[in-house]
Amino acid sequence: MGLSKGIGRSVAASTLAHGASVAIASSSQEKVNAALETLKQGISAQSNVSVTGQVVNIKDFDTLKAFLTKEGPFDHLVITAGSIPGNLGFSEQDLDIPGLKDSFDIRYWSVIIAAQHIHKNKLINPGGSITLTTGTASYRPIPGLGLASGMAGSVESSTRGLAVDLKPIRVNTICPGLVDTEIFNSMSKGEKEGLFSSLGKNSLVGHVGQPDEVAEAYLFAMKCTYLTGQVIIVDGGAIIV
Repeated sequence: MGLSKGIGRSVAASTLAHGASVAIASSSQEKVNAALETLKQGISAQSNVSVTGQVVNIKDFDTLKAFLTKEGPFDHLVITAGSIPGNLGFSEQDLDIPGLKDSFDIRYWSVIIAAQHIHKNKLINPGGSITLTTGTASYRPIPGLGLASGMAGSVESSTRGLAVDLKPIRVNTICPGLVDTEIFNSMSKGEKEGLFSSLGKNSLVGHVGQPDEVAEAYLFAMKCTYLTGQVIIVDGGAIIV
């Protein structure tokens, strides 16, 4: 879910490269088509894998459940979908309650609905897993984005709860730091390079993360059968400096 661009698309591409077939879902046909075109180019020489795509509004829980039922049973579910409304801080303006609820539906309730539906209908094969996505705001809150900490923390806490309730399905969460994705495309080349140069120096590895780097953490979470209930931070060490 949400595998049409950025980190999600890199996860899909890496999974295909490891010999697995993939079904992606995204919020618009345009995003699905663009992702499928890119992903199919990467597997043109592989006859044993396939990639398909479908438009799914993750906030439409009936559609979400129908998609999971259609694709099941499967081995792994990865959710990278997310939406952040503009007003997540405690400013003098009124909070955007509808926007916050909308974002929470995407980042939290969709996860809970999907997990319960999978568990109830046995849609994940033995040894399979669910891998979620959150952010480092719960560890290092960003000024002006205070409510993002709560959203991130809710997913992190649910990781452990779901791991207990859904056993033997494994449930883990990947927590990326700053990653070079399409979210920065609105910036000019100079602005982006200046920002990344400055922020990259704040990490122990000296650079901003790339989607392919972060995708390796998702692969590990899917492959390691002794891993569950864990949050894996992939931020170049930024939160400890």
